[in-house]
Amino acid sequence: MASKIRNPLAQALGVVLQTTRDRMGGISSSDIAASLGLAASHYRMVEAGSAVLQPSRAIRIIQTFETIEFVPLCQILVAIQLIDSSRQSANDMQAVVNLVKEVNPGMTALLNRFDGLWEIIETAEPAEVARRITALGIDRELHTFLTTEPASLTAEEIRNFMTPTYAHPISGQLYDKIGNILQGVAPFYLDTVLQLVENLKHITPRVTPEELGRWEGTHKNRISYIIGVVRKPEIILNVDTFDYTFLWEENFRKMVLIHRDPPQANRGSAAQQIVRCLKEKFEAERMRYEPLLKGFDAAIGDKLLVRQGEGLSERIDKVLQHRSMAMNNLWFYIMTTGYVVPFIDNAETGVASGDLYGTSLAYDETCEKLVLIRELLDDVGITLG
Repeated sequence: MASKIRNPLAQALGVVLQTTRDRMGGISSSDIAASLGLAASHYRMVEAGSAVLQPSRAIRIIQTFETIEFVPLCQILVAIQLIDSSRQSANDMQAVVNLVKEVNPGMTALLNRFDGLWEIIETAEPAEVARRITALGIDRELHTFLTTEPASLTAEEIRNFMTPTYAHPISGQLYDKIGNILQGVAPFYLDTVLQLVENLKHITPRVTPEELGRWEGTHKNRISYIIGVVRKPEIILNVDTFDYTFLWEENFRKMVLIHRDPPQANRGSAAQQIVRCLKEKFEAERMRYEPLLKGFDAAIGDKLLVRQGEGLSERIDKVLQHRSMAMNNLWFYIMTTGYVVPFIDNAETGVASGDLYGTSLAYDETCEKLVLIRELLDDVGITLG
């Protein structure tokens, strides 16, 4: 028997924290430890799974690892504490895990993956257990749980967002979420909430490319698909504002870019130019992007699809029409939670930022654009999946 049985959930969390730290540009474990208020040696033990993080560290953890969510993190830390109290044997820990699944079904998908781990917990060395955690996909499932709780959408369900017969393509998810938020809220506050919603109808959000880039960076682990319809392909070569790192996120499935006009410069297709610009950026900052460069070609080939809408100028112009304004770019972010966030703007290369205008669409216009985008995808022969 191994000298001391380690808590497998704590060990899995350590693997996720180390991987997340690598994704943050290779920040050192000492810097993370200082941010968490821990000794460097103690934090290294946390990543190795030989020490556990107390729930009292939860706030500092989410402040340090910005993609980790507070509620799922607290659930994991409490589950670790419960398992740790029964670390005498694998059977005892498994019994606690089964109880956790019973009282918190939301953790079932994650904890079910431990079924292939119990058989070696008592005899294997920690390094072997860590390898099995990775082989079973426990670390990937735990990362997903900590960062978002996605509603799995099939390709057909994604298409249902954009069908004319689907009268309210996002209202179900939207109002279900609102209903969940209002549960437990005193009715006294309901009038205030409704008044706020009414006031927001009269406020048009204004978004610059830089603000959209920051929004995208903050939420990139929550994005499942991005559909972009642009007038000129040169706009999508701005890899400084939009660095495309969402392509490497586990939850991200596909980015589809459709451009109306052909590339101006004779430097290859728009897709080739994106790949070239992005690779040059990553190579110039190799220390930061080293993990992404290792799987660069595979991620680009699997998740990025660029097409020119030849012969579809009128249809694309209709997609890019916002009220009485002809805009240049429309971006639809389909989130893992099952709703969409649209942005439309008139950004173009070589134009001063002060002259740019961008906004997020209202609900009715969002539904209209979804139908138009589905028709456009069909015209260029693209199926999301």
